[in-house]
Amino acid sequence: MPMLRDEKFLARLQRGNRIQVPVLIMWKHKLNAREVLKVRVWSSEAHTGESFYVRLSKDGRFRVPKIVVEELELEPGTVLGCTLYSETAEEEE
Repeated sequence: MPMLRDEKFLARLQRGNRIQVPVLIMWKHKLNAREVLKVRVWSSEAHTGESFYVRLSKDGRFRVPKIVVEELELEPGTVLGCTLYSETAEEEE
């Protein structure tokens, strides 16, 4: 089921460059494993962010690409702002 609106949340970068999507957001939008989403992550320390596409794993996590981790100089434990974009926002661009 497609997301109807964008969702923003804070998350801590986990080991293996993974981020956990909050369960309430998963339930609210009925997100399934293997669903592809557009995501933007940003760090308050780096004052920059990057957008990319991800596929959710069975446990509701997604992996941040290594090149993004290097670009933003992220380490496990860093708090990131995350935005999951709806499909309607992508169609407008």
